[in-house]
Amino acid sequence: MTSELTMHRLDGTLRASPTVRLGDDVEPGWRDALTAWARSHGLEITDRDATLAITTRPDHANGAAWVHSPYAGIEHLAPALPGDVLLTRTTGTMPERIAEYVLAWVLADRWQTARYLADSATATWDPSDPPVPPDRNGAVVIGTGAMGSAIARALRVVGHRVTGLSRSGRPDDAFDAVLPLARALDPADSERPGHDEARLDAPGTDVVVLALPHTPQTAGVITPELLQTFDGVHLINIGRGSALRTDTLLHALDTGRVRHATLDVTEQEPLDPASLLWRRPDVTITPHISGLTLPSDVVAALEEALTQIRAGVRPTSAAARERGY
Repeated sequence: MTSELTMHRLDGTLRASPTVRLGDDVEPGWRDALTAWARSHGLEITDRDATLAITTRPDHANGAAWVHSPYAGIEHLAPALPGDVLLTRTTGTMPERIAEYVLAWVLADRWQTARYLADSATATWDPSDPPVPPDRNGAVVIGTGAMGSAIARALRVVGHRVTGLSRSGRPDDAFDAVLPLARALDPADSERPGHDEARLDAPGTDVVVLALPHTPQTAGVITPELLQTFDGVHLINIGRGSALRTDTLLHALDTGRVRHATLDVTEQEPLDPASLLWRRPDVTITPHISGLTLPSDVVAALEEALTQIRAGVRPTSAAARERGY
């Protein structure tokens, strides 16, 4: 069955049963905007099974031919939905906001803002050891999707040479270079005959950003061995906490492989108040706020997807369910 035929059948189903269900997990403040969007297309809001379900909960997607996640993550939906259900997701302006978050913390680190805030609070005038440009300008972004690409573009603006690590190693113009993640996970692999690609410049790296989704393949993928290749980097995680185990990070901090960690995501969320991460001066925690989704993002994603479905085109927001994102 071709994608075009599948989309035409879905369009027919939407026209025959123009119903939409908003899951209980949809933010209360979004419901008016989503209801208005649905009604503008002749779609009826229902609290029962519907043709289109807007939710992250599989139990609210029963019977739906099209499920739309109001967020970028689909880890709860992808394995639970029948194979013939179209699953789309919301990206929207999230990549740009996440890139801004990363850039803010990279520059805060470079300009020693924590030190000057402390000096200001104590009326201390101390011009010694002023901020200077880093002697290493390399940045590594692990995950080269929409989030990773936006981060790479932002870091290049302030002078970083950015290497991306991905499963495929496919080139991307947002990066100076892209390498297969497997080569970084197994550095000895690059020494074998037949590997003439560029190598990861770990000694020249000052910033490492994790921009990975949650999939079975990415859980714990940031290993002690991978972090061991770096020396004194600023590590920022805006992807999913499952990619980096807490004990792995603590070991990297204790050994100096990571000099500071800025974490917008953690293995456990909310992070337990008893976690050692809260008590380390070399760790900054933010409460998963780097890429907040806006209601306008969800409406725009739905509008684009519906337009493409009615044109017989598979939506660009359709999830690659076999990959988990």
